[in-house]
Amino acid sequence: MAAGSWTCLILAIALLCLPWLQEGSAFPTIPLSWLFNNAVLRAHHLHKLAFDTYPKFNLELLRISLLLIQSWLEPVQFLRSVFTNNLVYGASNFNVYLYLKNLEEGIQTLMWRLEDGSPRTGQIFKQTYSKFDTNSHNDDTLLKNYRLLYCFRRDMNKVETFLRTVQCRAVEGSCGF
Repeated sequence: MAAGSWTCLILAIALLCLPWLQEGSAFPTIPLSWLFNNAVLRAHHLHKLAFDTYPKFNLELLRISLLLIQSWLEPVQFLRSVFTNNLVYGASNFNVYLYLKNLEEGIQTLMWRLEDGSPRTGQIFKQTYSKFDTNSHNDDTLLKNYRLLYCFRRDMNKVETFLRTVQCRAVEGSCGF
């Protein structure tokens, strides 16, 4: 017999025997309390698993951010040498390489502190980001005009999103939700 025929035969026998098994109390009754206890234990296990996975996910976001930052160090240094026009250089305050190096150092420190389990992670965020000029609006025009700079902007947006996610999870009271 083919495999499909065996499946049909077993299904037919099961369907024919089902009413007979139910009448003869072949299926034991499971107490409701046992079902609830089992469900609570499984939910607790899944919660513990999610809780244990959470910090690993934060570290993975930081690792991805660090790799993005490190992959941009050399191209940004090259772009800096290309912009020899003082008007462009002066107006944009194109010290992006230094910002990237500072951010790389900050992310490495964050990773070290999160792996260490230190409760003072919030202080690092304040120290790390105090080095950056957050009111620089002139760089937006450069980012729109050059394809490489557009990619850079997109990647830095990813890094910012990842860092905000980790901050929200790691530092109590830092989420805007």
